[in-house]
Amino acid sequence: MNTKTIDVLRWLAILGSSIWAGIHMTLLGIKLPYIVKVFFGFVIAISIVSAMIYVSDKKSFYLPVFIFYILDTALLLESRITIAPVFGKRLPWTASALDSIILDVILIILSGIIYFIGRKSN
Repeated sequence: MNTKTIDVLRWLAILGSSIWAGIHMTLLGIKLPYIVKVFFGFVIAISIVSAMIYVSDKKSFYLPVFIFYILDTALLLESRITIAPVFGKRLPWTASALDSIILDVILIILSGIIYFIGRKSN
C-alpha cells in the first residue's frame, strides 16, 4: 500500500479512537460502581493515547494498540455472554455496548492493517 493510503487509515483510526473515548466518557455520568468508573477512565486514557500514537506515527506502538482493541472487544463480549465479576450478572446489550462493539471491530481491522503494513515497510 502506498503512503497516502496508510495516512488515510491512520486518520480513520485517530477518529475512531476519539469517538470510542467519547462513547465511554458518556458512561461516566451514569450510576456505576466506582471500580467500573475507574476502569472506564483507564480505557478512555488508553484510547486517547492510541489516537496520539497514530497522530505521531509511532510505529513501535502499533502492536500494543492492536492488542488493546482485541482485549477490549474480548472483555466487552465476555461481560455480555457470561457473568461480569463486578456486577455478578450478565450485562445487557445497551446502545453504547453495541456502538462500542461495532467500533471495536472497525478499530481492530484498522489497527491490524496499519500494524501489519507498517511492519512490512520497516
